[in-house]
Amino acid sequence: MATLDQLATDVDQGWILYAGSLVMFMHCGFTMLECGCVRTKNASNIIFKTSMDILLAAVTFWAWGYAFAYGGDNTVDGAASANGFIGHSEFGLASGGPTSDVVFSFWFIQWAFASTSATIVSGAVAERINPWAYCVFSTVISSFIYSVVVHWCWSANGWISPFNANKRFGTNGFLDFAGSGVVHLVGGTCSVAAIAILGARRGRFGPRGEAMHLVVEREYAFRPHNRVLASLGTLILWFGWYGFNGGSTFKISGGASLISARVATNTTLGGAAAGLSAFTCAWFVIGHADIDALLNGLLAGLVSLTSGCAFVDPWHSLVIGLIGGVIYFFFARFIVWLRLDDPLQASAVHGACGAWGCFATGLFCTQGNLLRVTGGTEKWGLFYGGGWEQIGVQCVGIICIIVWAAVISAVTLIPLRLVGWLRVSAQVEDEGLDASLHGGAAYGAEGTDGYPTDYNKNQFAAPQQPGPYPFMPEAMSPYMPYGYY
Repeated sequence: MATLDQLATDVDQGWILYAGSLVMFMHCGFTMLECGCVRTKNASNIIFKTSMDILLAAVTFWAWGYAFAYGGDNTVDGAASANGFIGHSEFGLASGGPTSDVVFSFWFIQWAFASTSATIVSGAVAERINPWAYCVFSTVISSFIYSVVVHWCWSANGWISPFNANKRFGTNGFLDFAGSGVVHLVGGTCSVAAIAILGARRGRFGPRGEAMHLVVEREYAFRPHNRVLASLGTLILWFGWYGFNGGSTFKISGGASLISARVATNTTLGGAAAGLSAFTCAWFVIGHADIDALLNGLLAGLVSLTSGCAFVDPWHSLVIGLIGGVIYFFFARFIVWLRLDDPLQASAVHGACGAWGCFATGLFCTQGNLLRVTGGTEKWGLFYGGGWEQIGVQCVGIICIIVWAAVISAVTLIPLRLVGWLRVSAQVEDEGLDASLHGGAAYGAEGTDGYPTDYNKNQFAAPQQPGPYPFMPEAMSPYMPYGYY
């Protein structure tokens, strides 16, 4: 007959496996969202990249990524020579001594998290990166860049981890409950570095001061081709986020279910508030009910709450989400103004809002919530009398994550660019990666998806003569504001 302790272990293991499965299912949402936001001629390439993210992360996170992240944490004897920067045991879940049986469920959910950090970048570099160069970069992100940050922030030995009781930075360490910084800021920073080094899609930006009708045409030509796919993908991501955030308790017994319930409530409110605030910004700035702002605003709110969802109260979630939606909207426009080409706006959704989520935790974390989650009672959020220490620790964590992810991304991508392996040729880009590299289009014959045949061609590859644009009057165009620079 099972003891109560064994029953609690079984329930907790089931919870981790269920939450990890929800996080893995988020890849379906990423695939649909990204496919819907690119042109039809590159949809198969998106499927290839998001699938490779999962496959490569599974093998490499087992082989060495988990060791870099948690090496020594789950061995029976522990790691005698653990350090605060990187783990160095449990390669292949075997080295470093015998492992506890619970390591397998923990590896499973951590693999799902690791592959997500890489998939964030897939949409940012869409439609022009060499697929094999992308596979190299994806492997580096999920098994090295991400894994080292995990060790810093979540390992029992990390230098800024709340779980390091002996040598952590600050009283509480860096508070990032489910990964606004560890997952999303990493992915967002890698996205910014990648699009800066890779360059924009051919024809995406014209010369400064270009005639407005050409600006409008560019926005129209590079618009999402299927918002039905994009919206369904977004809703799937929202559903999976309950495993992402709620499952980060890694148990459900002993009162942890109450923390998960708070997390689910805060996650819901933050996503809803950000979707509404981003939509409102678009309504007043652009002048129409913009679906892209609504969907990306929702995701921005979920990212903003991923750090503090266990440490804040529900009304805090509304405030954090409202601000997160505004940050997303204007940061996305800033990226366009810089002429950085991010088709999925991942740098704004995951990068800017990931940083905001970590920072907001240092503002709104309450003493009672911190006590329930970590047991700490000495320092908490600035707005609740906890002083400046926690907000300072959060800023240190944010800066270190950005610097680490940006530097390693540059070290990986710049050599690939120098040898000409980073980007596909101009001919392949104009024809579309599906036809050139994947054996054909994801859809039927060109033009049968309901768009003009020339939609799939790069009509801006060469300079265009000024003239009236073919689709609609400028005053009616919803595409002008995002391309106005």
